Amino acid sequence: MSIYTADIILFLLLVSILNNPLLNIFLALGWNFLFSEVLIGVILLVIVVVVHKFLFSKFLK
Repeated sequence: MSIYTADIILFLLLVSILNNPLLNIFLALGWNFLFSEVLIGVILLVIVVVVHKFLFSKFLK
């Protein structure tokens, strides 16, 4: 499996698991829906980049 395929699978799993709980938290804070979704996307991309840099690059070469 390519390292980039693993990144895509990880991102899709994170979106499916974390999107609804984070969206509920952000909407409870009174934030706009669009801003909340963009912020969730940025948070998930940061998680994927960190996992790619420190975990996948060491094990999936």
